[in-house]
Order: sequence, then structure tokens, then C-alpha cells
Amino acid sequence: MSYHEKTILGRTGLSVSRLGLASGYGVPASAVEKVFHEYSVNYFFWGNPKRKGMREGLKALVKSDRDKLVIALQTYDHLGPFSGRGVDKGLKDLGIDRADVLILGWFNSAPHGRVLENALKLKEQGKVRFLGMSGHNRKTFGAMAQDPHNPVDVFMIRYNAVHTGAETDIFPHLPEPGRPGITVYTATCWRKLLNPKKMPPGEKPLTAADCYRFVLSNPNVDLALFAPNGEAQMLDGLKALEQGPLSEDEMARARKIGARIHGK
Repeated sequence: MSYHEKTILGRTGLSVSRLGLASGYGVPASAVEKVFHEYSVNYFFWGNPKRKGMREGLKALVKSDRDKLVIALQTYDHLGPFSGRGVDKGLKDLGIDRADVLILGWFNSAPHGRVLENALKLKEQGKVRFLGMSGHNRKTFGAMAQDPHNPVDVFMIRYNAVHTGAETDIFPHLPEPGRPGITVYTATCWRKLLNPKKMPPGEKPLTAADCYRFVLSNPNVDLALFAPNGEAQMLDGLKALEQGPLSEDEMARARKIGARIHGK
């Protein structure tokens, strides 16, 4: 089994690749086009920092393949009035009329008040299709998952071999049918899982592909974000698509390393 086939991003119904490319570390435009045309990666996260390579690569792709792309914008506006400006700028930067997902960034409680009102207004205006949210408070996501009136369609959560709390605080609470889509960031735990100095005695570090395979091996995870700093790193990460889920022994090793880094 490989991860080449796309999956459905929860209740959004969007068909997405198992890896999604984030803008933060500067892949060139040619690599952005390559990852779509040669590896069928179609989820692109236009967050902070915003890099020229991602912008130019996406602007080229949307000219002929917009209907095949899933583009997520992010806002860190926690007050409400500025999210519309950020979305308008993001749409203009990428040359698109509508984003597929708007991620409300770094919320540790459910969005409400003007923040939620303005986000829903952007949906009504047709500028975004679905709402997402990122944050570190796992129990908030667990509670939101059980709320039938929860307006957030995509949860963007921290999950990796070091931080496995989503397995108890979020995943068991996801409803079926109608669960939110689950996207994961920091699969490498800010590269700690790749650092030889962080390993238990006698263990080699995980590869970036191993880290993505770890999170994607969980059936609740739809997509893992990766943010390479160049084409070489991008290609290393893309090996996860071919290699597929970790074996039981590989999973046990990843958990052992993660527990060591966590200090357990």
C-alpha cells in the first residue's frame, strides 16, 4: 500500500493528496509545479511566512489546473476586522477568486464573536469555501468535534511521534459521518525526530518520510503538511508517498524515539 491515492478531507468532500505543501521555507516555483505534475500533490497551504517560490508556482498552476487544486489560506486575526483584508490579499497574491479553506490560526478555544462572524461572512461572499482552525489545545478540538453545530470543517493539529495526545484527546471524539477533515503539522517535531543527538542509545534518527508515514498511518489523519526548504528536502519527504504506512516494528521504533524526546 502506498499513499499515492487521494483521500477525502472529512466533511468538506474535497479530494486531497496525503501530503500538502506549505509555503514557509522557500521551495522554488519549479518545485511547486513539479510536486503537482509529477507527484499529484494538490493541497497547498499559503501561510506565514509567504515565499515567492510558492506564490509564483501556484500562480502558474491556477492558470490551467485551478479545479484540481485545494488552496488553504491562513489568518492570525483574533479580533475579526482584519481577516477579510488578509483573505483579499491572499487571493490577489495567488491570482484566484476563492480559497478552498480558510485556516483561523492559533486558536486554543473555539472561535466566536466577530472572528467567527467575519469568517462566516467570507463564506457567504464566496471568498472561501470551508473554515479550518489550528491550535495547540487538543481538548478544545475534542469538544468541538462532538458539537453538532461546530462551524469548523477542518482541524489543523499538532501530531507526531513526540506529541501523540491527539490519539486520546481528539481522534476518539470525531463523529462519523460528518467528521471534520484532519490535517497535521510539525510531523518532524521541528526536526527533533531527525536529530541524531536526540536519539535513544543505538537508534538512528527517523527520516522526514518516516515522520510523515507515522502520522499518516493513523486512519484519522487525512493529510500531513510538509514545508521543505528546497527541492532536495521536498523529494526526500515525498518518499513517504511511495513507502506507505509504517510496519508494526517501524511504528514501535518511532514511538520509542518520540517518548525519549518527550522525556517519558
